[in-house]
Amino acid sequence: MGGSGSLRLGTIFGISVQLHWSAGIIALLLGANLAAAVGWPAALVGVLAFLASILAHELAHALVARRFGVGTESIQLWALGGVARLDRAAPTARADGWIAAAGPIASVAAGAVAIVAWWSLGAGSGGSIVAMLGWIGAINALLALFNLLPGAPLDGGRILRAVRWAVHGDRHRASHEAGRAGVILGWTIAGVGFGLILSDHSGIWLIVTGLFITMNARVEIEAALAARRLAGVTVRDLTWFGVAEAGVDMDADSMLWQRQRLGDAGGVAVTHDGTLQGFVLEDQLWAVPEADRPWVLLTQLMVPAERVARARLDDELADVLPGLDPRRPLVTVWEGDRLIGMVPPRRLLERLRQAGV
Repeated sequence: MGGSGSLRLGTIFGISVQLHWSAGIIALLLGANLAAAVGWPAALVGVLAFLASILAHELAHALVARRFGVGTESIQLWALGGVARLDRAAPTARADGWIAAAGPIASVAAGAVAIVAWWSLGAGSGGSIVAMLGWIGAINALLALFNLLPGAPLDGGRILRAVRWAVHGDRHRASHEAGRAGVILGWTIAGVGFGLILSDHSGIWLIVTGLFITMNARVEIEAALAARRLAGVTVRDLTWFGVAEAGVDMDADSMLWQRQRLGDAGGVAVTHDGTLQGFVLEDQLWAVPEADRPWVLLTQLMVPAERVARARLDDELADVLPGLDPRRPLVTVWEGDRLIGMVPPRRLLERLRQAGV
């Protein structure tokens, strides 16, 4: 299983792909609607192609990000689409723009392939699979157009941020501007949905989508303000050098008896045959009931290594925050492929509090 109600489907190009339970519900509802028109076999093809289209969209973001030195921790498919979780902010406005544009470009390409296949096989032939090809072409076109709307957190908002960043040179200001555009866009979409309901039409999904955009745009505005307050703070400033290691057979009780090995790092790396498996925070160890600690292995508590934020010493702290899991605020510090330290969660949270984050 993945985290937060997600099923881990596997990896593509080294990127973990997860399916959230909400995506499963949407897939069932979509399949039922399609099946009423073309039957279940063709509907199943349509649903799988739809999920594949979203995955292709997010993979495009991830692969272009990799081209600019930005890693992707995971891709999650869920009810309102998908999200590629990047491990850091884009280094330049140009990189930011291309990473954002890659998803819609992939959707347009997928839609074009489907439309060409639909046309080549006889657009009006009446075959259910042929009809699904036309539907996939149209849905990808709509996916691209929707994502190009100019407001965060949509891809169009990212492109707007990149353009504004390139114009005035202030990334944080550009993020704030894209977030404000997202708030306006979200309320506009929700308003259209409400108007449709008043006119006895279906508009609930527009309201949900608009509110989702608005809430996430507000989060981006707050993140931009926080990043401005943290300007100039690097990962090096907060790093604890050296990380204690423990094997997969280590239990929570034994690890606490060896607490002095952790120093002030606030966590321990779990390894097996020299391969890093994950990390366990000290707070997780203390949270285990005392009577249970001898029977709870670190592997039962650890956060898999691929889901922990990674950083270099000279990275700006604000650039690392997008890849941080707020439930387990751990940043690991690397020199190439070598783990050299970590940012203790307590030290990180204290610095964020000082910045008013």
